[in-house]
Amino acid sequence: MKKLISLLLVFSMMVTFAACGSEKQGENTTETTEKMTQQGEKENVVLHLGVPTAPPTLPILRMIEKKMLGDNVEIKLDIWDEPEKLIAMIQDGNHDICAFPLTVISKLYNKGMDVQLLNVNTWGVTYFLTTDPSFKSFADLKGKTVYVPLQSSPPDVLTQYFINQAGLEVGKDVNIVYASTSEIASLFAAGEAEYGTLIEPQVTRAMMGNKNLRVALSFEEEWQRVTGTDTMIPNAGIGTSKKFIEQNPELVTAFETAYEEALDWVKQNPEEAGTLAEEYLGLKAQLVAKAIPNMGLYYKNAMNSKDELDAFYHLLYEFNPEMIGGKAPDHGMYYEK
Repeated sequence: MKKLISLLLVFSMMVTFAACGSEKQGENTTETTEKMTQQGEKENVVLHLGVPTAPPTLPILRMIEKKMLGDNVEIKLDIWDEPEKLIAMIQDGNHDICAFPLTVISKLYNKGMDVQLLNVNTWGVTYFLTTDPSFKSFADLKGKTVYVPLQSSPPDVLTQYFINQAGLEVGKDVNIVYASTSEIASLFAAGEAEYGTLIEPQVTRAMMGNKNLRVALSFEEEWQRVTGTDTMIPNAGIGTSKKFIEQNPELVTAFETAYEEALDWVKQNPEEAGTLAEEYLGLKAQLVAKAIPNMGLYYKNAMNSKDELDAFYHLLYEFNPEMIGGKAPDHGMYYEK
């Protein structure tokens, strides 16, 4: 909880920074926007992206491999594996587009930062795993330690929410330990963790390493039970700054079109997508290919996702407003292509 409080303080101190693009970044972007040379050729464009080794990044690998934005557009990836690193990327002002946990982009937006959500691409990708054969529900976690990745991200806040819904209090009845997704998968594989939340492809990795490990609960099913709906849980999306969109409207439109096409390709070609993940992200190709059907990959423009996003943010607001920056974000955060 001390780390959570620290992270929230960091967010509150970041009001002066522009999300995925400070004034400096906006100026650099203007210089690299597609323009015609005197010879009638397009100038080279370099897009700097901040991404995790997680499902939202897989379509981007296809975009890079096939130069889907054109021969003159180069995409460079910088990897973040925890929100603090994503925050650092936002602060440095050198990243044009980022993959965001939806709780994080809400916090930034509500702090007055220039962020806009382009799309939601990952839904219900989170699972609760255990080696305890008697575990049936979150109510069984009293007195237990739970390993959770990506502090302040949807996997974290939903874990806390479901624990609370079961009548337990984090920090009092249940101890949460934060670690990276790969660390938790390794702990499970080594038999050193008994309960934990994970996202794909690390769910598949952990289960391949420990035959006693099982998926006990799907967050998708828990979400539907709690909300009384059959909607999906919005988990992660791609975002940028409104300034970047205004300065590069055609490039942003092309990015979104290519991303949607690439996402569909990933779902239809898991083995080839796995090979790209191994080449670019260092993940095992077989692991990624096996996990893709459970990754919840589904493209929706941000504005077209507003019903699911509104439900998600209002539910979390009722539980703990600080998890989303004090209020549900208004529709100004959503980009419509």
